[in-house]
Order: sequence, then structure tokens, then C-alpha cells
Amino acid sequence: MNPFVNPKKRGVTLPKGCKDLVDVLKQSEPKQEGVIRRFIHLLLAQAQQDRATEMVIGVASPEAGTPIRYKVEDSWYDLSPFPSHIRPDVISELVRMAKFPREQIPGEGVLDESLGEMRLRWIVAMTSADGECMLARVED
Repeated sequence: MNPFVNPKKRGVTLPKGCKDLVDVLKQSEPKQEGVIRRFIHLLLAQAQQDRATEMVIGVASPEAGTPIRYKVEDSWYDLSPFPSHIRPDVISELVRMAKFPREQIPGEGVLDESLGEMRLRWIVAMTSADGECMLARVED
């Protein structure tokens, strides 16, 4: 080992408060919340543009991912599933955004947010953390 390198001090290329790469990853965890929130916004915005009235986020499967479908008039449409390992983060963020009572599941809440000029208003309902997440659009 180089005698001029002190492993207990951070490298000059690392942000303040980080001594190694693991510390950088820990600092970036809150950014994951922003990515999940954007994913939810895009998902709901797409559903609204397609005039969906209901949406179901299904039960995750390691092989197939997490299924999503939404209802337009009397027809259900399947969307591309998203990775099953992020489902807990998506559900957690939906629960937070919908202001579930004490953030508890089972529960129900209203997600009401603006995305540019679009208003996203959906009732979010869950009977269990591992079960389906049901969303119903609130018409203006």
C-alpha cells in the first residue's frame, strides 16, 4: 500500500462525508425516491391521456416482473411489467403520495398532484402490501 494514502480519509474525488463508494451509494438512496416518484407520475399521466378509469398494479413475480393494467371504457390493457425488485418502493411511494392514514396498509387514500398542467387525482386502495394495488381515477 502507498504510504501516502490514508484509507481513513476520503478521496479527493468523493463528495464531502464519503470515505468510500459505499458512502456515496448511501447518500444517493434518497434520489431513488425521486426516480420512483417520476415513474409513478409518468404511469398515471399515460393512463389519464389514454382515458383510463382504473389501474391495477399486480403481484410481483421474479420471472415476469410486476404486471400493470388499466381499464379504458370496458376494456383492460396490459402494460409492460416493471422489475419486481422495485415494486416495494413503488407501493411505498404510492402509499405516501396518497397519504394513507399513518401510512398503513390495508388502507385507502387520494393521490392528488399536479404534473405540469395535468392534475393527477387517483384513489389508491390496498388490502395488503403484497397484494394488488387498485387505483381509480377521480374525475374533475
